[in-house]
Amino acid sequence: MLNIWSLIIMSSRESMSRFKILCIATICFSSSSFASIPSPKTVEVFTTNETVSSVVNVKPNSKGLVVNVIDKIDVLSEQATASIPKYDPKRFGSFQNYKRFAKERVIEWAKENKEAFKNTTTGITSAMNYELKSVPAVVINGEYVVYGDTVSNAVRKWRKKVGRNNV
Repeated sequence: MLNIWSLIIMSSRESMSRFKILCIATICFSSSSFASIPSPKTVEVFTTNETVSSVVNVKPNSKGLVVNVIDKIDVLSEQATASIPKYDPKRFGSFQNYKRFAKERVIEWAKENKEAFKNTTTGITSAMNYELKSVPAVVINGEYVVYGDTVSNAVRKWRKKVGRNNV
């Protein structure tokens, strides 16, 4: 004969088993739904030096992320100019000596910053190829463009669009 306590204990064990099964099923199904969320292969950001930190609101080393600061060439030019001291006759003697020093300094600076110049020109070329109308712009997988938004919002919009197209 079962008393009321035995029934309660048995039903709570059955409930716990059902609860465990429900939890496991939930985890399995939710993980498969997360796996079906598409991830972009490439995310190219085109922005200015002034807005780069507000537009790129994801980890800078995120897989597939390329950040193109299109006015970086201006920043680099300012740095190059700043690396050359003003003419001082006491320091350089003749103006010819100063010109020689300045030329050597510019060549040295250009060698040190060759990769930065290359990256900047590559970014500008890409922006022209995409025929971007304004910056900031986020280009996802070379096809989907979002203007004036952050990287995470652009990816969210792209996922929404891709999800809608797959239904």
